[in-house]
Amino acid sequence: MIELKDVCKNYGDTRALIDVSFSVKKGEIIGFVGPNGAGKSTAMKIITTYTAPTSGKAVVGGYDVLESPLDVRRLIGYLPETVPLYYDLLVGEYLEFIGKARHLNGRLQQRLDWVVEAAGLKDTLNRKIGVLSKGFKQRTCLAQALIHDPEVLILDEPTSGLDPLQIIGIRNLIRSLAHEKTIILSTHILPEVATIADRILVINDGRIVGDGSFEQLRQQVTQHNSYYIAVKSTKKDFQAAIKSMPEIEAVEFDDEVPRGVVGCHVYASHQVDLVEKLNELIQSQKWNVVEFQRERISLEESFIKLTQATSTNLNSNTTEVEKQEGGAA
Repeated sequence: MIELKDVCKNYGDTRALIDVSFSVKKGEIIGFVGPNGAGKSTAMKIITTYTAPTSGKAVVGGYDVLESPLDVRRLIGYLPETVPLYYDLLVGEYLEFIGKARHLNGRLQQRLDWVVEAAGLKDTLNRKIGVLSKGFKQRTCLAQALIHDPEVLILDEPTSGLDPLQIIGIRNLIRSLAHEKTIILSTHILPEVATIADRILVINDGRIVGDGSFEQLRQQVTQHNSYYIAVKSTKKDFQAAIKSMPEIEAVEFDDEVPRGVVGCHVYASHQVDLVEKLNELIQSQKWNVVEFQRERISLEESFIKLTQATSTNLNSNTTEVEKQEGGAA
């Protein structure tokens, strides 16, 4: 449904996007995450035809964003980071204006009724947009993105300014649209991505540095599976038992456990699942278990590792180039 291939965007000497390539299937929800200034909004502006790529190709629904921008716009509903609203209009007037601009004609009232209900705007239709809270302005802009029933939704920070109940409502709305629409969701709230998205794209310094499910990204930044086990035993007996398992690559003991308890982090490769074997070891040794769990790196930790690793590589490459240029001079 959406495909970017080797897309670059330059603003003067600043390279906002560098050889960005990814595709999004119909009905897929993509979480698009990255630090401030990483290139998320620039990529979204290219997809929505708000700005043109310097080079590369971007296609939405089979239409090239440069060759057929109007066809692309008909397919897309866009909620930008900065909400574009006419503050002197009533909410109802604004949504009716947007519906007419989208040429809804005979479907206008039906779509108005739907978006008002979906975005929770029933009690604000006769209020001026300028006097609304930030949350209701955000919901009004979300309603305009949905009013023409687009095939593709581009949502840049859709829950910004909303209270917890409103956030849950918007999340549920996005999920309900997933089977019939393709959605790209940009946000700084990483747990939100984990609960909504089918796939996560991580961008840093204008480059895609991660693409996959949370589990796939976790494996990309870690070299092993990790488990924590604490049992009632002596350290000597525990070590002897653990050594009988060749799958274990490393053990890190926990010094902050009560007397008579041995606790440690156990590491094995991604290809090995030790849960069953550790359970068998516990039973064979007749240990009383204090704690036993699989440890997982969080999405926040994965994000930090992906972006820091890329920044370090880029800095190293830049330094090397500078050294070569200095030597040549």
